[in-house]
Amino acid sequence: MGRNILRRKAIKRQFHPRRKINSLVLMCALCAVRPLVPQAESTAGHDGAYTATEEGSAEVDKAPAYNALPLGGQEDGRPSANAASSGEDTACEIPGQNYTVPEPARADLGIPGADHELTEKFRKQYLSESGRKFLVSVLEASAPYRPYIRQRLSERGMPLFIQYLPVVESNFKTNAVSSTGATGMWQFMENSMAPFLKKDSWYDERLDPWLSTDAALAKLTDNYKMFGDWALALAAYNCGAGALSRILRQNPGATFWQLAEKGRLRDQTKNYVPKLLAIADIIENAEHYGALEVHLAAMLSERDDARIFETSETAYITGMYSLDQIAGISGISPVTLRFLNPALRRGFTPAGSRYALRVPQGTASAVEEAMKSAGAPSDAITLKVQKGDSLWAISRRYGVTVADLCAVNNIKENGILSIGQTIIVPIME
Repeated sequence: MGRNILRRKAIKRQFHPRRKINSLVLMCALCAVRPLVPQAESTAGHDGAYTATEEGSAEVDKAPAYNALPLGGQEDGRPSANAASSGEDTACEIPGQNYTVPEPARADLGIPGADHELTEKFRKQYLSESGRKFLVSVLEASAPYRPYIRQRLSERGMPLFIQYLPVVESNFKTNAVSSTGATGMWQFMENSMAPFLKKDSWYDERLDPWLSTDAALAKLTDNYKMFGDWALALAAYNCGAGALSRILRQNPGATFWQLAEKGRLRDQTKNYVPKLLAIADIIENAEHYGALEVHLAAMLSERDDARIFETSETAYITGMYSLDQIAGISGISPVTLRFLNPALRRGFTPAGSRYALRVPQGTASAVEEAMKSAGAPSDAITLKVQKGDSLWAISRRYGVTVADLCAVNNIKENGILSIGQTIIVPIME
């Protein structure tokens, strides 16, 4: 018995094929559990995105082991010299059956630079234990969005490795805000969002993962038309097309990698493309690198319930309603409504206008009819806070409660207003 245990341990250390066979079992186990879309009782964040837990790693660690032995191997489980040097596929013996499983090949990303020393530095970082845990976490978060990104990339004829760019930008957090104010999964600055996205007192389309995906891919396409190279197009997305154009005028004909090697790019831009390529290479070739847990997390986006956008439709809502009101009237979970409509920064549809609200597929007509029967919506005005204004003073001036002001503006009752701040005042009828 002890001898068999030693054989199994030796195979676990040395052979990718057994890992590949196990992946089928683990994938079924992992994909059979947790829903990707938050349910009514979900503990997800306010944007509704699925959050990573330590469970994923634990499930991989508890993976069942096959009692497999290599054909042509030695008694202690090590491959024979002939088998190791022949380059032939290694076979695994499972009681009653023989399987020949080739070691997974490494797929090409379709862009130069995957083996550049800058990329290799980040590949080593992300293949570490902490790096793999990070990739598992962001891949779990990305599952509801990557099917849509892949679809749009394919329609535009763009490289599919770009689906991993939000890992670099935001860790696939739809509500991410950088220290410089870049917002959303694709990290648009307010001064660079036009003409792709809109923002007002009620909504910020940078927070919408689907609208911002369309915007980001349109911007990257423009960059590619300008520079004729995907590495330069990506660098321009990071540092700005104008800034990169100035650098190229001083270095005519230079590639991204030449600019990086010569120190012509700021550090953030120099590392931007290598980091993306390292991440994409590991995820696309996770089995080649023996990163089984990364492979399983990447496969979550292949599940049917990951295709969120395809299973939603638009209902048109006129006037100001809270998402909680719409949920109560329509019977749709408020968690689902918040997840599908993250651009509504205050959780209300805009007053005095018609808003395209995402709802689960097959419910749009019923939602619109239910809202028409719900009575007149609240109206609202917007005002700029002036010196001496307070929540109490504004509530007295317009005949509303402080609680109403706080609910519409997502602020606390003891919050302090800033001069110039925009406040929405609901007009209750």
